[in-house]
Amino acid sequence: MKKSAYGKPILISEDNKIIEINKINSFDEEYIQNIVFEFPSCLPISDIDEAYNPIIPICKELNTPVGPLDILMITPLGELAIIETKLWRNPEARRKVIAQILDYAKELSRWSYEDITREVNRKLGTKGNILYELAQKENPEQLTEEKDFVDSVSRNLARGKFLLLVVGDGIKEGAQGISEFLSNSAHLNFTLAMIELSIYESPEIGKIIIPLTIVKTKEITKLTIEIPTGFSLTINDDRENESQNTPNILSTERQEERQFYNGFWNEFIKQLNLDDPGQALPAQKNGANIYLYPGNDKKAWISAYFSNSTKRVGVYFRTSNDQKGKEILTMLEFQKAQIKEELGSRILCTIEESDNFVVRLQCDDVFSNENRLAIMGFFNIWLNVFVNVFRPRLKVIAQDKE
Repeated sequence: MKKSAYGKPILISEDNKIIEINKINSFDEEYIQNIVFEFPSCLPISDIDEAYNPIIPICKELNTPVGPLDILMITPLGELAIIETKLWRNPEARRKVIAQILDYAKELSRWSYEDITREVNRKLGTKGNILYELAQKENPEQLTEEKDFVDSVSRNLARGKFLLLVVGDGIKEGAQGISEFLSNSAHLNFTLAMIELSIYESPEIGKIIIPLTIVKTKEITKLTIEIPTGFSLTINDDRENESQNTPNILSTERQEERQFYNGFWNEFIKQLNLDDPGQALPAQKNGANIYLYPGNDKKAWISAYFSNSTKRVGVYFRTSNDQKGKEILTMLEFQKAQIKEELGSRILCTIEESDNFVVRLQCDDVFSNENRLAIMGFFNIWLNVFVNVFRPRLKVIAQDKE
């Protein structure tokens, strides 16, 4: 009977002495959990999704309504990762691990930034903005400003956008079935991977851990915001979250895109001139979106975005997927017809049907210098229009609640 798909590793010393390395099977899930938490660099993140590099451990056994998740990690840009560690020789683990990690993702997608901060503080016995503090401590040179970090985490929670990792001691029979289950799950809005950590030991050199990605998904992220009946606002996020089998090429492409976005937004924000002098300008980004906050908090925002995969750019208005965000939409419902009329009075491209507050401009190449001025002009006009339409209304809503 075949026991493994791998040969037995050996170590050859400088004097040509062969040192046998034997696989360890007598350890528990806590052992794997501790290794992953203390040495996150052992995870082959670049092979799965370069956007999650570097990954920073936050806490173990974070309490959720469906039980404690094994490990929570985050990136300096506010991308979240949920990690479950399992022994694959445990039949229960093989049957339930995917359903379990999906439950954690579903629960966290209902949380706000305040919720996740509260639970992490309770777990660690800390206070304050602990997620930002830990990210800043581990990787200060890459960290964004605090308000942008909070906004990024909040958006990822609302979207259910996570990296889900199942880490085990050896993927055995059943992995293929799990892969097929994922490919048939059209509702997935996240990247999931299964990682094998094979652990070997030699009395002469100690332990060796060999990580290997066994299964990974390639998903197009789609965002649906549910709001009260009668006021439909459903927006699909056009950007693709791609995992390739050629991580070096993917990394280079993303690096070039980030350089483009950084240069474009830097130039654009410097020349942006809004009618409303009280509206703060967006912070510079090296990603596909920039954000303006027309209210007195971050429960509603206006975004200008690039979508290379669909060959278009756009501007949209959106609210957070929590109680306060839904209250804002309920108040705006009474002015829906007037809002659509004001947005439509200065049409440069089609405003989408189904009451979506989004305008889009098709481009044959969103990165082309030939389209750069046209895209800037489009963003200039429509960001100004959206601020003029929504900022006064959000001020009135805030005053009515006082």
